Amino acid sequence: MISTELSMIQMLNPQRHKLALLQEAFLNKGGTIQVLEGPTFEPPPPRHEPPPSMKAAKPKREPPKQNWLDKMAQRDLEREERAAKRELEKSELMDRVRKLAETATYIQAELQTGLARRTLQRLAVEGGFKFQPAINNRRPQRASEAYDKKNAERIMAFKEIGLSRYQAMSRIGITHKTFSRLLLKFEIDYPIRGDVQVTS
Repeated sequence: MISTELSMIQMLNPQRHKLALLQEAFLNKGGTIQVLEGPTFEPPPPRHEPPPSMKAAKPKREPPKQNWLDKMAQRDLEREERAAKRELEKSELMDRVRKLAETATYIQAELQTGLARRTLQRLAVEGGFKFQPAINNRRPQRASEAYDKKNAERIMAFKEIGLSRYQAMSRIGITHKTFSRLLLKFEIDYPIRGDVQVTS
């Protein structure tokens, strides 16, 4: 590579010699040669960028306050929900009592549900169903002495084990009127409350 460049330089020597003669002749005639400076590179001034601006946090939007119309509508909705809940509970109770009435008397239903007789009667009227009649209603109006004596023995046995009056009536399947008649007839002292002490 060096020998090739050197030969090219030597090839340009005649042209440089000719240019030097022309330059000398120009200067002899009074000409002047002005050497111009080449372009200079100045780096651009440093750029000062402003610091990034912080976005201001948006204030939290408060929920719109309910006016009196909204409050009234809310109360109406809550009232409707409560009414629907009561209707559902009443419907469930009605279905339960209707199913119970298929096999139970009023006394048995009272013991199993804890509902008063009037409530059961009202549900029966509204639902269009009837409870089973008490067992003694299927018998002749004047019960036989043997039947009364047998029930009296059962009442005394239930008293000894500590059953309440309602539980004893339910086990035997008699009404309160018949139960009271047997207590009076056989002089049985059956406590009203179910706190009878069990005796050995």
